[in-house]
Order: sequence, then structure tokens, then C-alpha cells
Amino acid sequence: MSIKKRSEPEKKDPTVKKQTIAKPVKTETKTVSKPQPTKQQPQPQQPNKKQPQQPTKQQTTKQQPQPIKSALKKTDPLPTTTKSEPLKTDDNNNKSTKKAKEVVTQSISVGCYENSIIGYDVTYVGNVAEEGFEVDLQMKYGYSSHTGCVKALASTKNVLVSSSTDETLKVYDLKRGVEFGQLSKHEGFVTSIQFYKNTHMFAGSMDNTISVWRVSDWECLKIMSGAKGAINSISIHPSGKVALSVSKDRRLFLWDLTKGTSAHFLKFKTEGFIVQWSPSGDHYAVVFKDKVVVYNSSNFEELVSLDFNLQVLAIKFFDDNTLMVGGEDKLLTFIDYKNGGKITKQLMGHENRIKGIDTLKFKGVDKTYVVTISSDGLIIVWNPMETILPVGCAETGFRLTSVSIAQVSQVKSINSDDEDEDEDNENDEDEEVDSEEEEAIANQPTKKMKVNIEMDEDDEDEEEDEEEIEGEEECDDDDEDEDDDYEDADEDEEDE
Repeated sequence: MSIKKRSEPEKKDPTVKKQTIAKPVKTETKTVSKPQPTKQQPQPQQPNKKQPQQPTKQQTTKQQPQPIKSALKKTDPLPTTTKSEPLKTDDNNNKSTKKAKEVVTQSISVGCYENSIIGYDVTYVGNVAEEGFEVDLQMKYGYSSHTGCVKALASTKNVLVSSSTDETLKVYDLKRGVEFGQLSKHEGFVTSIQFYKNTHMFAGSMDNTISVWRVSDWECLKIMSGAKGAINSISIHPSGKVALSVSKDRRLFLWDLTKGTSAHFLKFKTEGFIVQWSPSGDHYAVVFKDKVVVYNSSNFEELVSLDFNLQVLAIKFFDDNTLMVGGEDKLLTFIDYKNGGKITKQLMGHENRIKGIDTLKFKGVDKTYVVTISSDGLIIVWNPMETILPVGCAETGFRLTSVSIAQVSQVKSINSDDEDEDEDNENDEDEEVDSEEEEAIANQPTKKMKVNIEMDEDDEDEEEDEEEIEGEEECDDDDEDEDDDYEDADEDEEDE
């Protein structure tokens, strides 16, 4: 059959002779030795493998070698294993098959005054690591994403969002390692970002409004307004039906997310800077400079008030009974807020103020780890239930401002035997929902994708260093403005 297929284009060669040289048509056996007609070279060398490339013979009559080359380039990525179908290696080794499996890993992303975001892959290694660390942090990327210092970070599965004083709100795909695009809806820069599960994102801004975004297509669903000052912090109730916000007008707003309107507000004596719901939603905490107050969500009454000597910059509920506090005192303080605000533990490891606190959990590990960041450039992982010493650490070399922990799914090829052992402990109903939402995010148009996230080299050009120094000076000015706001708030309180 292969001989008949070669004889067919020879009968159609009279049409070709008018346009091309007839020498390669006269001799069938000498076409291999002549390199000029490059389109006919692969046919006699691999007659069995080139049978599906018959469309290339029709293109040779049109004298368009460029489309043929581009078509050959497009066929190169086809053999890659992007599907989950098994790949058979050899006929003799039918038992040893490989399948593509989705592996979920933990990722820590931090923002800094130097206009950049840095990402680390986090793995649980137990006590076998060097220096006795249970958690290993490996830098994955460093990306100069903004022209101003990074103010807030938030993430969900495979998605990271960052805001900056340059008034931009950028979205990143952590799975593919690319900047996906930029969101623009506010007139001022975004001060606080929070995700609700993997479906919606909320952003509070300096323009006194809160925007609600749908993650599947990044459409802005609602702009909630009502505050008379810039939004300092927002927090979404675990049910997703209501949200809290504190703003510079000294008011706390309770938002009805089903209607997108404010349902209630309280007037404070001083400005609230941070607000956060407890895991159960029965309580919420508000930070007033050097004081933290925990309220009952049922009647908005004060449960406990905690006074600190220095300014509080970060809080996080460890569980439904314990609140973690960090700030200018460089200590990570654990408080039993249901037992009269008793301090149960204090951890010391940073040399400068603590700017962010978050919790970290690994699949199959019955432990809750705590991650803290500081202006000293350190990322420290704690295991507070077992030791007062750090169990993981990474030095960034930058003044850190915000932290966010996300799950990143990666596709890896594994043996079918290993997969059968792991299938019993995988794929709960919640994970199936997350995979559907992840597919919706992956199917979005990629026109807005701009820059690949790559690891920056050490010791860059001196011009870039000068730009970073200028960015630090601008962020220092922002810190001075924040301190002025604190002083103004104290003066107003004294006047009252």
C-alpha cells in the first residue's frame, strides 16, 4: 500500500513541473540523497511512522514550506502527558503503567516593602531535617510585582491576589506560575483582601467601599458603600452570609452579603485597625492600636478587653478558644479569651515587630502550625503545642508586610500500584467541589496573562537596588502617616 501512495503524487506532477524543478520527480530512489526538496526527505526514511502525515503532501503542491514547518512544530507537544490516561511504556512491561495524579502542596507567599512578593514551597519532613526542623521551606519564586510596597495578600487554591500602594490589584495563577491579570474597580489602593472558600473575593479600599468579586470569571458583582472613611480591615463570617469591617470613621459595619448592604454599625471611641471572626463565628476581635477587644456576635457586647504596652499589628484565632497576638513587642502571645483573657504562652524568635500571623496544616498530620513574619525578614514556623522553639525558618532579606498560605495543585506521574494505595485516603466531597472550581478558573481566557513568575537572581543591577531603596523610603513615609493617624486618634479620644 505504501508504494501506491507514493505513485499518486507522481501522476499529479505535471501540474507541479510548471512551478518547480522536475529533477526530483524523475528518480524515485535518488530522492533520499538530494537534500533540496526537504518536504520529501522524511517520507522514505520512516515510511511506517509518517503515514498520518499525508496532509503534508497536499501542501507540497502549493509551494508553502512555512505552513508545513509550523504544523510540524505544533505536533511536538502532542505526546506530552497532560491527560490522566495511562501511558504504556513497553509491551513486555504492561504492569508498570504511569498515570497523571494531582498532588496538593502548601505554599507560603509574603509581600514586602521592596515592592515584591516571594513564594515558598512548604513540606512536612518530621524530625529528620537538619537543625531539628519539622517543616522545610524552599524558595519557589521572587517577583517584583508592584511599583509600591505590598499592603495585603490573600489566596485560595491555586490563586494569589496582591494589593499595593501603587493602587493596583493583581491576580496570579500559582499552579502555572504566571501573573494572570489586574483588577481595577477602586479609586484608592486596596487595604484588605479576603477570600470566602474558592468562590468569592472581598476587597476593602481607601475609597471607603468594599468590592465583591466572583473568582470563576473575576466579575465584580457588587460595590458595598456606607462607611465615611477608608476601610482598614474586613472579615467574612464562616457562614458567608455576613461580614465585618472597621474603617477610619471609627465605625464597625455589619454587612448583609445576601443583599450587599449594611445591616448594622457601631461607633467606637477610637479607630479600629483590624477585625476578625472566630472559627465558629460566635465571637469577633477588634484591634485598637495597643488594645484588643473580643465581642459576642449575638449581642455585640464586650467579652474581654486585653491591653498591651506596645502597638498590636496582627491577630489570628488559633482555635475557638485561643487568640494569637503579635506586634511591636516582637512576641507571639497566646490568649485564652474565654477564660478572662489569660495569657497561656508567649513565643520569642523575631528581632523586629511581627507583621503577620497565619496557620498551617498538612494532610495526614494531626498538628496545627503557626507562621509568623516580621520586618526582620524572617518567616518562622511554630509548633506551639509541643515546643517553644521554631520548627521551620526562612530568611528572605526583605522587610515583610503581609503573609498568605494557599494550596497549590501539581500534576505528577506516578505508578499505578502506588496510586491504588493512595486512592482510599483521597478525594472527599469538598475536594471534588474545589476541583470543579479550579477547572473554571483554569478555563478563563489567558489574554491578560503578562509576566512569568521567575526566581530573581541575587545581586541584580545597581539601578534596581536604587529603585528598591526609593520604594523603602516611600513605604517609610506610609508608616509615619500611620503613626500620625494613631496620634490623631489618641488626641481625639482625649478631647472626648
